[in-house]
Amino acid sequence: MWKTGPASLALIAGCAATGESVEMVTAQAAEPIAAASWLEGRWVGTGMGGEIEEMWSPASGGQMVGHFSYARDGQPVFYEILLIRPDSDGKGLEMLVKHFNADFTAWEDKEEWITFEAKSVGPGTRIDMKGLSLVLEDDIFTATVTMRQSDGSVNDVPFVMKRAD
Repeated sequence: MWKTGPASLALIAGCAATGESVEMVTAQAAEPIAAASWLEGRWVGTGMGGEIEEMWSPASGGQMVGHFSYARDGQPVFYEILLIRPDSDGKGLEMLVKHFNADFTAWEDKEEWITFEAKSVGPGTRIDMKGLSLVLEDDIFTATVTMRQSDGSVNDVPFVMKRAD
């Protein structure tokens, strides 16, 4: 039986606004990785003038593993191995990214990777991180990365994908 108070009313209002069930939002609050479950599967699209593909495994042990590939003119340019896991306090999420050239030589040293720390997660199909946002809206998944360009300027670069499976 629900006890209504400010917190439960806010949860119900949030569910009404996003169309999610109370059980789904409650599960997300209980296990942070549940907030990223919508990423699971294969996505294809475009970004930075090339073709992209991103795949995410189902959550296991509170983590999700993925990979990303970028090709231009039909030729592979680079790859990424991706990991979403709970952050250090266990309440939020972070994404770790390791980059590889087309010949699979690593960009980062053996013990290094890029970390995107979550600023806000959901409810729904949105994860905002420092330098990265992941948003699913109307069946379009957009991953927007904040990148420093060679001239020193900073731009938001969108990668736009649709589910392929």
